[in-house]
Amino acid sequence: MKDAMKRNIMKSKPAIVLVLFLALCLNGGCQDGSRVSHSVRSGDGLQAVLDSGNDLVLEKNTVYEIDETLVYKFDGQTIKTKDAESISDYATLRIKSPDLMLLLDGNHKDNIVLENVSLDGNRYRLSTVAKENVTGGGGQPPLVFFGGNGAEGQIVRNNVFMSTRTWSTLKVHEGAADILVEGNIFLGAGTGPRGNGREKREVPFAWGDAISCAAKNTIVRNNLIIDPTDVGIVFYGAPGSIAENNVIASVSRESLGAINLVDGFLYPLDDPNHFSYRNTTVRNNYIDAFGSRIHIAIPMGAGVWVPHLKDRILVGASVHGNTVAGGAAGYGYVVNGVEDFKVYGNKSTASYSGLADGLNARKRPDEPGPFLFDPDRIENCQLQEEFQPCQKHLLHLLRCNHGDTNDLGYRIYKYGEFEVKAVINAAYLEMLGREPTETEMTENIKWMQSTQTNADTLRRKLMAGDEFVEKFGRFLPDDLHPYRIELWLDIIDNIQKDSMKQKDSLPDAETIYRQAVLRLDRSKIGRSS
Repeated sequence: MKDAMKRNIMKSKPAIVLVLFLALCLNGGCQDGSRVSHSVRSGDGLQAVLDSGNDLVLEKNTVYEIDETLVYKFDGQTIKTKDAESISDYATLRIKSPDLMLLLDGNHKDNIVLENVSLDGNRYRLSTVAKENVTGGGGQPPLVFFGGNGAEGQIVRNNVFMSTRTWSTLKVHEGAADILVEGNIFLGAGTGPRGNGREKREVPFAWGDAISCAAKNTIVRNNLIIDPTDVGIVFYGAPGSIAENNVIASVSRESLGAINLVDGFLYPLDDPNHFSYRNTTVRNNYIDAFGSRIHIAIPMGAGVWVPHLKDRILVGASVHGNTVAGGAAGYGYVVNGVEDFKVYGNKSTASYSGLADGLNARKRPDEPGPFLFDPDRIENCQLQEEFQPCQKHLLHLLRCNHGDTNDLGYRIYKYGEFEVKAVINAAYLEMLGREPTETEMTENIKWMQSTQTNADTLRRKLMAGDEFVEKFGRFLPDDLHPYRIELWLDIIDNIQKDSMKQKDSLPDAETIYRQAVLRLDRSKIGRSS
């Protein structure tokens, strides 16, 4: 009898240990070395896993519909997909509720990790949140919130962000430090000033950033950002932060800026109206106005963006080794209202066209160009020899805040000489898998300049045509951007898989982007991958 009781006790020990272990986790959070690491199935309580202190490990290639914001609860927690290699393996966290904007909240938590996950704002099914329900801009949360007072050592690595419904996709909030944002892919953030990227129910203007960073000593590295509409990467001061080896490309919709150093409201210095960008560095990034206008590639100084803030002086950044390319560029590197900036070793291969709004119709700025500065509004700066002094002014170099609008409220204005060609070429490559013929280019230039229609209209026209249907099948007009997203995801996934087979490593952002652009031309290979 005693032997039987002993055997039963021995059999029950693992269960007792497990119960005690889970109780410990629920009360105080599991330590890094003791977190449960089994994957969580779709439909299970994801927040309950985070509440327990465990890591949230997701199953490969699984979609999790999210009704409420997922919140990191303990320092050191990780959200990841188990055993993921390329983006087709990633689990997807997708917003389901039409009232939900903030998908994931990592505010105030040290050493948390987000890795190998797709984060889907579901814009093209849920639209945006009605204006009367938000105050716009900073009144909206981002899709993903990291940083926050006291947070250190956070990592956002190798994720896909797409279809955000708010002003920012990934926000790294002030008060944090030593954050790493690396190897991520961003596909679409907001709607451009002409209405490109719009979901049919939304109203102007719902543009958005890819990465909005105010945290000190943050590294934003090797990210591929396609089709932001406000800014690709914006540093709100963020002293000591670095943006390096990123790609920002406008393919289907306009972006107001690629990498911005323009905000003078955080990190004030002792001198009145001076704000710190000390040791903020922008280096070795590739910016491509491939198929849509980038209004200003790298604006430096508050007045370039917001003219009534022109007397705020930004201090101490370094910008070097970057390249601006593409046929739809507006302005390149612009310096106006800075001190102790070093801008050197940058390149431009882009074509620039399309005069900015400036202050008003009678006070237009200088014509577009690659390197422009205002000699009266810089102090103690090192500028490379290509910079040309302005002849008029360099205030408000955006081309989207004045002028006429269409029936939907979006801007209508003539395309720049080179811009319109780039817009048409990109539309044909994406939708038909080939470049336009000379006749098609000529006819579309005439049509787009006379009607001032946007690129989405051209894409939908091509999508409804016999050539597209024969090659790729029938799609509803409302599915234009979901179709585009899947096209890019498929191409990128195949590039990653090819690299893993050949080199046993993932390619960097610029390699992915350059190969993806080449693979858009499917006239020879007859496939999207």
